[in-house]
Amino acid sequence: MVHYNTFSIGANFISQNKKYFLRQNSTRHFIRTLILSFYRQFDKNTFVLFLISISLFAGCSIQSNYVKESYGVSVPTDSIKQTIYLIGDAGEPLVEKKEPVFRLLNNSASVSPANSTIIFLGDNIYPSGLPDSGHSDREEMERRLNEQINIGVESRTRTIFIPGNHDWDYKGRDGLAAIKRQEEFITQKNNSHISMLPKSGLPGPSVVDIDDEVRIIAIDTEWWLHKYQKPFYQNDSNEVQTQHRFLDSLSGILAGSQQRKIIVVGHHPLRTFGEHGGFFDWKDHLFPLRKLSNWLWIPLPGIGSLYPISRIFGISDQDMSGRKNTLMRNAIDSVLSLYPVVVYASGHEHVLQVIEKESHHYYLVSGNGIQLHDEALTVAASTIAASRNKGFMRLDFLKSGKIRLGVVVAEDNEGVEIFSMILK
Repeated sequence: MVHYNTFSIGANFISQNKKYFLRQNSTRHFIRTLILSFYRQFDKNTFVLFLISISLFAGCSIQSNYVKESYGVSVPTDSIKQTIYLIGDAGEPLVEKKEPVFRLLNNSASVSPANSTIIFLGDNIYPSGLPDSGHSDREEMERRLNEQINIGVESRTRTIFIPGNHDWDYKGRDGLAAIKRQEEFITQKNNSHISMLPKSGLPGPSVVDIDDEVRIIAIDTEWWLHKYQKPFYQNDSNEVQTQHRFLDSLSGILAGSQQRKIIVVGHHPLRTFGEHGGFFDWKDHLFPLRKLSNWLWIPLPGIGSLYPISRIFGISDQDMSGRKNTLMRNAIDSVLSLYPVVVYASGHEHVLQVIEKESHHYYLVSGNGIQLHDEALTVAASTIAASRNKGFMRLDFLKSGKIRLGVVVAEDNEGVEIFSMILK
């Protein structure tokens, strides 16, 4: 890990945006107060009708793979120098058989293992990370992580795990200990090609250089959101100091990347048009208990809308509307926007999305690596491609100097590339 002792970028960002974040808090408080006032002023039947009307106007998720009209489905490729595979939120694989996406990823990475890297984008163990050795669920949680580790072992491919919110004890008090247990478990495999980054529960940034052409920068976004114990940089006494130094460190690493192609990886997306971005379809309003268990298709018309509404208005920092999430995203994006960063890749949202921020800046969301997930998704003007199917993404760094992105999904036990494009 590289970091600098200056506080300029981080301090300036925090101070310049202080009023904005105070305003965000006031807005959320105002909305909550407005809903309560509405409830108090009208009878319960009227309030329920109000909620039902909201659910009726809720949108529908995309049902098929989406590709922006101005883009083709496929572009040709030439000789590949390096490939980076991106898969996220894979922490509860099937028990009775191998996950289809895992099998496809293993087969693909095995073609050229010396020139390939697999990155697991967090939430490597559902629901609450790796428990201690005496816990009754320890064996099953080890199995879930081993299923992913074995892809790297069997394909002989460099494999990197980054932490997600579920790995931090699902935002719980045991978060830091859970992260350290997972890192120790991976380290004890004694495989130099498999690692967890950043280390020791720190936010990073951690750097992995591949030859002289590709630089991977790994960050732990859950560190920013976690409200319980977490480590600070050496000689720092509080969270804000480490935030400042993180941003300065990230800026310094980007500035020193020279001509390398850069991919920054973190668990939480900087932009998304799924549930964490505030989109909920009619099923989320009518059947909110599915979030507790997939089989709970119990209709709760009207009152069920309270769940998505509360998330839209920032009740959870795991969503883009959350206060800490907004601070984190704006802080990181303010640094990335200063440099010719090609890609920021994340998981967290259980879908596949290719989103363009501006010329040669892309947000990739690859968080649908297992059969378990089924979440809402819509598209926006900046969406290039999107899918609710299970799959992964691959970045091929070509000998021509270009980068080819491919989106691969599992269909009928086969891997189908539903979209590809040249990023740069």
